Amino acid sequence: MHFKKTLMAASFMALAPAASFGLEEVYVTATKRSTTLQDTSMSISAITGDQIARTGAADFTDLATQVPSLSMRSAGPGRTKLNIRGISAATGVAPTVSFYIDEMPIQTISSGSSTSFQQTIIDPKLYDLARIEVLRGPQGTLYGSSSMGGTVRLITAQPNVEEQEGSINLDVSDTKEGGVNWVTNAMFNAPIVDGGALRIVGSYTDREGFHDRVNRNTGEVYDENVNNEDAKALRVTYRQEWENTYIQPSVFWQNLEMDGKPNYYGPGNEFKQPALFDAPEPYEDEFTMMNLTIGHSFEGMDLLASVSNIDREMDNIEDITDAQVAIFESASEALFADENAKLDDTTAEIRLTSSNNENFHWLIGGFYKDSEADAGYRMQRGFPAEINMYGLANTQDLREYEEYAAFTELTYDFGDSFSVTVGGRYVDYEYSQNKEDWGWAFNEAGRDTANTTSRSLSDNDVQGKLTGTWHASETSQLYATVSNGSRPGGFNRTVPRSDDPAQSVAYACDQGLRALGLDGDGATDSFDGDEVINYEFGWKAELSDRLRINGALYYMEWDDIQQVITISGECGVDVTSNLGSAESQGGELEMVAAITENFTMSFGASYTDAELQDDVPTAGVEAGDKLPDVPEWSANLSLDFTHPMEQGEMFAIANYNYVDETLEFVGDGGDDVSDFGVISGNTKPDYGILDLRLGYTSNANWEWVVYVENATDEEAVYSYSDALAFNLPSYDRTVINRPRTIGTSFTYNF
Repeated sequence: MHFKKTLMAASFMALAPAASFGLEEVYVTATKRSTTLQDTSMSISAITGDQIARTGAADFTDLATQVPSLSMRSAGPGRTKLNIRGISAATGVAPTVSFYIDEMPIQTISSGSSTSFQQTIIDPKLYDLARIEVLRGPQGTLYGSSSMGGTVRLITAQPNVEEQEGSINLDVSDTKEGGVNWVTNAMFNAPIVDGGALRIVGSYTDREGFHDRVNRNTGEVYDENVNNEDAKALRVTYRQEWENTYIQPSVFWQNLEMDGKPNYYGPGNEFKQPALFDAPEPYEDEFTMMNLTIGHSFEGMDLLASVSNIDREMDNIEDITDAQVAIFESASEALFADENAKLDDTTAEIRLTSSNNENFHWLIGGFYKDSEADAGYRMQRGFPAEINMYGLANTQDLREYEEYAAFTELTYDFGDSFSVTVGGRYVDYEYSQNKEDWGWAFNEAGRDTANTTSRSLSDNDVQGKLTGTWHASETSQLYATVSNGSRPGGFNRTVPRSDDPAQSVAYACDQGLRALGLDGDGATDSFDGDEVINYEFGWKAELSDRLRINGALYYMEWDDIQQVITISGECGVDVTSNLGSAESQGGELEMVAAITENFTMSFGASYTDAELQDDVPTAGVEAGDKLPDVPEWSANLSLDFTHPMEQGEMFAIANYNYVDETLEFVGDGGDDVSDFGVISGNTKPDYGILDLRLGYTSNANWEWVVYVENATDEEAVYSYSDALAFNLPSYDRTVINRPRTIGTSFTYNF
């Protein structure tokens, strides 16, 4: 496999100058058929596999801030949530952004966790990808797994049945405040039989952490760099092709382990976790994804059937000694909260797509999803028997979700200049919960006499889409879209309650609920589904063969929005509620220009204004309050310069990402949120990250790069309150980005 002599463009646009000093056409499959980016009537960003490799991105979070209108909340590897166009959700049965690998939807239902992995997307390694596509706005009429804010698609490089190829990549770097990092990637593709090929991709990552766990009283270092990342990934895909048919089974396994939390106890304790005892807080995330895709071409149409299964297990341990000292005044040993979530998700999708080039294009499909989340939460280890031999609070929460959906999209071209697209989706779902609660905060007894709850709900919904497009040319257009998307309702974890101050945790929860006006029976048991309506006007403009400017303006109405309510830091339990309605409006702009034959500049920016429209006293919020984790402004500037040489080319890349300040909780930037256990305030500061790369690509199929990531050593705060049990008023569990990292990378293709 040979490196292509392309120039780097914006990561979000994935455009590169051709040899004739112009911009290449970019093809995407967002509409379930291959179309050029400029001829696709939706707001979409694309990132090619070559440019993922050129920028050195290892995970999707490395690219997220480079995509207009895409924001995130992260608590480290494997614990990231995505938001698009201000539709932010830290809670709910399902995320607001759907996530695909090839034909497999990989987002699962919520585990019900209080931490960041309640709705966490799988965080796959990105080696050997063909392309990433980010679709903004609801996508239910094209994809079985519908979305409210948008859809992210990771498209892997497919097995090559024509020839053998492979690559090896070695990367070593050093992180300030941390240590030496090692990354190894490899790919091997081999034709096995006529029309059949096997592709194997493997990755190993060993990244040092940069936070130290220390003795709070003496300063003794218990353990250095505890937020280290040890990740192993293996992806195996086989493809067998016949004249009009292919069959493609694949397996993707990944295991991520960390010895400690990826946060420091701020403010005043940067890069340190002062603790009373040497109490490790490991985290493990392991998943296996299996998929079988079958495709067949009939005359005038293509059939695709895909069946997938995700088996994922996450273990999370947290030191809660400080919280218990605050409650019980002393502790003779470390006390822990333990969390385990087992997620099993099976999906099936079948669709027919027209394949002729005449005026009428259509797609029709069906979708089925069967998900189960079995999550256990224990606050038991280390507790003295005088409190309760069964611990403080324990829960086993089994959630099951089943969905049937049918979707379609029809496009008619009125000549060469105008087209209309109409789409629809019908969904029917059932959701159930079986839950056990026991321990000091619930029944002062064991699991054999646990408080049990069994409940279920069902509903159906209809979603739609209407798009009108005026094609000014083959590479320029104006379009207008109205579409909608929705999520199901669900159930909360049980909140322990007591009017006895001696039952300190249950009493704190009771007082917090009363202050919010949620003290009625069943007031926090469940929450309703929510819905988004999206109005969008966009344009694709190729002003010359060297300049493209694409963009969109949008207005979104979000009704019955599902948002998390933090009862109090002392209670340690969050609930989900419907907070009335919200509006999100703004726009995104993407530009790429071939300045000279060897110099490309690209720029992207987005503006988002997302705020509540109603007063909701039960959540302590008012109309005009901003939604959390949504930057008002974000921007990306990428510069790529190449210098041809006799045996290859030199290249230099500078990439700068700016993200405006965001909120930790829904509300206002000046809110006092100390009652929720956050003393740093409700505003996470803005930040700008500069990455630099200098490399040489040889005609002999190898590439060598030196790089500096986060060259100015900027601190980006992703969260102040990623706590499993208690947010303490004495410190915040502050999650930040990786400090300045200097490294080198070598790749050989054969």
